[in-house]
Amino acid sequence: MELRPIRVFLVEDNQALREEMSFQLEHEGFEVRSAQDARELATLLQSGSCDVLVLDINLPGEDGFSIARRLVDQQKWGIVMLTARDDIDDKLRALQGGADIYLVKPIDRRELAACIAALARRVRPTQGADSAWCYLKVPRVLQAPDNRELSLTPQDAIVLAVLLERQGETCARAELGTSLGIDFMDFPEGRINTVISRLRAKLTAFDPSLQIVGWRNQGYAYVGPPVRVLPTGLRGGRSTDSGPG
Repeated sequence: MELRPIRVFLVEDNQALREEMSFQLEHEGFEVRSAQDARELATLLQSGSCDVLVLDINLPGEDGFSIARRLVDQQKWGIVMLTARDDIDDKLRALQGGADIYLVKPIDRRELAACIAALARRVRPTQGADSAWCYLKVPRVLQAPDNRELSLTPQDAIVLAVLLERQGETCARAELGTSLGIDFMDFPEGRINTVISRLRAKLTAFDPSLQIVGWRNQGYAYVGPPVRVLPTGLRGGRSTDSGPG
């Protein structure tokens, strides 16, 4: 079964902020639907479920605390409380009332995207061992749960292997350059960005859930579904060519 993009329901009463956040999250590869209050959220929920619910606290009518308490046991989704309220009592109230993550505005969109992706990995339906994502270093093939395959170039394969070794963690650009056998001092940063951009395009075209996020002046991280990394061999009862690619 092909995995769909991570679906986010965003509840924020400030229209300008709601539209800006929706645009930013869509740019990160999420499927985003937004609402300004509990009533509009109820309409969204009638049309389908989400993976992660991003809630403001100060909403007209029913507030975020009440929404989280009411919805936490109804579906298997994650709840991110995103608010300007930084008091520890508010944070404890939110976490004890159903929120999984509590974030204080203003927040960098990349941090929000990383939190959403990490939470979605925990709450989305898990695949069995025989239907998990799998990356075979030889012959440089990424295999999907539905047995589709993506073959990679040697350069892309090296970079992906480094990112998968630290799934969810940031890999510095210098580390990625070193993995390619290049002295980072003589390696223009733009070339690393080009390699990542090409790899990211291949992965998202193959499956939108395969996400690489970047942090300026820091590096990149793979935040998609968990991937088993194997040197070579068998998967799903089907043999793979173990010769050099």
